[in-house]
Amino acid sequence: MHFKRLFLSMSILAVAIGISTASAASAYPDTLPGGKINVGSADYFSVLSNGDTTITGPSFVIGNVGAGGNFSMSDGHVDGNVVLRSGHSAKTSGPARINGSVFTNDSQLNQAWLDAQNLSMSASMEAVTPAYASLTNVNITNPSQNITITGGPNQKVVLSLQNFVITNGTFTLQGTATTSFIINVAKNFSLSNGGISLAGVPPQNVLFNILGSGSDVSLKQGTRLPGILLALNRKVDLSGGHVTGKVIANQVVITSGGSVVSPSTNP
Repeated sequence: MHFKRLFLSMSILAVAIGISTASAASAYPDTLPGGKINVGSADYFSVLSNGDTTITGPSFVIGNVGAGGNFSMSDGHVDGNVVLRSGHSAKTSGPARINGSVFTNDSQLNQAWLDAQNLSMSASMEAVTPAYASLTNVNITNPSQNITITGGPNQKVVLSLQNFVITNGTFTLQGTATTSFIINVAKNFSLSNGGISLAGVPPQNVLFNILGSGSDVSLKQGTRLPGILLALNRKVDLSGGHVTGKVIANQVVITSGGSVVSPSTNP
């Protein structure tokens, strides 16, 4: 009888924790007045990882980097601070340079990661915009397949996709300074030629929310993504890819001239 009561109590506790987590996320607004994506305290960072962050080649980050694991850089530069979790280190070699401070701040990293988790969960629960309910995959293999998604002033446009793959072409988000775009992707996300374009929409208003674990999120040489790339359970590999916005992921690797640039410093 004692064990049955204990099991029942633990089951109730587990359910309560699940409900509490979902409630916290549903209470977390994924956008702010004016259309900006609400990254909370993660806004301090251009790159934020829960694990290791690695930069090689003539790659660079304009803005602050937060690494829950180790940080290493063998070439390129970070124009900002590097924030580490206790017990981890920052190592540079060759011509690599950090044009800022390196310090530990567990509470700052923990809060930023919690805000990113709440953002991801809240965004994933958004209802799909009816006009785009039939769009469940983006697979652009040549420019004749280019896609443009439009939104009006103060509108939040939400897509729910299985895969987002561009091998040759452009995916355009068109709107105004107050239009928000949330693109939830359940499976594969990769750009290998071409990329994503914004028309009238600032990068701060765009979220690519890559859900669950799975294959690496990949941006190959010369590809571009303006917006916030959020992949909490994946590795993001920028092998020459360029992000104007933020990268928040379980692990981040920037190589072959890849870059992450804060929109405020990128005219």
